[in-house]
Amino acid sequence: MTKPSEMQKASRRWKRGGDRIALVPTMGALHAGHLSLIRRAAQLAERVVVSVYVNPTQFDSPADLRGYPRRFREDAVLAKRAGADLLFQPPNLYAKDASTWVEETDRSRGRCGNRRPGHFRGVATVVAKLFNLVQPDVAVFGDKDHQQCEVIERMVRDLFLPVRIVRHPVVREKDGLPLSSRNLRLSQADRRRAGQWAVALRRAAAAGRGKAKARYRKLVKSIQGVRPEYLELVNGRLFAAAWIAGVRLIDHRPCGRSR
Repeated sequence: MTKPSEMQKASRRWKRGGDRIALVPTMGALHAGHLSLIRRAAQLAERVVVSVYVNPTQFDSPADLRGYPRRFREDAVLAKRAGADLLFQPPNLYAKDASTWVEETDRSRGRCGNRRPGHFRGVATVVAKLFNLVQPDVAVFGDKDHQQCEVIERMVRDLFLPVRIVRHPVVREKDGLPLSSRNLRLSQADRRRAGQWAVALRRAAAAGRGKAKARYRKLVKSIQGVRPEYLELVNGRLFAAAWIAGVRLIDHRPCGRSR
């Protein structure tokens, strides 16, 4: 389905029939992490909608937007197999003269918010649009994007939106790297470096709050080709972003006790 008006009609029809609706918002290039969200959504509602929309307003880099992987045909097959009732793929959710935005100003501070101006405004705006179109009772988000979850939860609370937000745990590769559509852009050598980076963050967090940052910086220095972007300790959790071969990676880990 591609038309917003048709999406709204389908949602109203389901609700008249007494069905609950779960939404899994994605930007496509579905992987095992996304599929786990869809399966979780199927446990929470009678109808599952997966949205696939590469949202231009949350990209601060035109090159990143152009390079974002798009696999719409494969996404449709995977979503259906995982339990989606409908795949919503709108070509555009913004009028040419769009001038209305949703902006959260507390949870979007720091971390990715400081490094990507306007990113979370784009996220909040498109998610609000999707909520209006799909009218979900519940929406499932991956906790890999931990700060994004915080922003969306605050938006839902502050705007009294009638949707329950469910966070699904981070799904990781065997070496600990969080699953991400951007991983598809890494060469084999860079993918190994990304795994080493993820291990470094895990080990740093395990060192405890007092030693985590220093431990991380020491470990990352030994990994060739990794350019750290930020490292922040927030509410006992270590957040980091890094660049590898033009691909931006993010991750977070809870810190152990300080020693």
